[in-house]
Amino acid sequence: MSEEELKKLLHDYHNFDDGLVVSFGFFYPVGEPPAAQAIFYAKNHSAPGDRWDTVKIVVKDVAEFNAQWKGNQPNSICTGVHLVKFDDLWCLDVDGVYGDVEDPKSIEEVRRIGDCYVIGRDIHVYIKDDRQVDLYANLITL
Repeated sequence: MSEEELKKLLHDYHNFDDGLVVSFGFFYPVGEPPAAQAIFYAKNHSAPGDRWDTVKIVVKDVAEFNAQWKGNQPNSICTGVHLVKFDDLWCLDVDGVYGDVEDPKSIEEVRRIGDCYVIGRDIHVYIKDDRQVDLYANLITL
């Protein structure tokens, strides 16, 4: 997915604001470097009606992964999801506060402020339109 397509995705879903984090974790694909996967349930504001989609974002060739989740923390997204490219690295950040509605300016800023992020060399997005969310992330296939 190109940078322009990712910008459109974030625009269409309003940065996943008020959506849900279904899951956020890392895994080891066979024969490949580690990868991370985030699954969100969010409203597609560009689609007619009240359509909520399941969106899976996979970050491949992970260089850094951080998830500091506090007990009893809700899975609703309050300040949005950021997808930012720094040189040859992609950063996926969930609910980091980098100003009013701004993206982080550097990886160092993400490390300092972000509680839930992954940094990697490649990114893939999969969307399942108008799907009921599985809050336990059981066998979600997109």
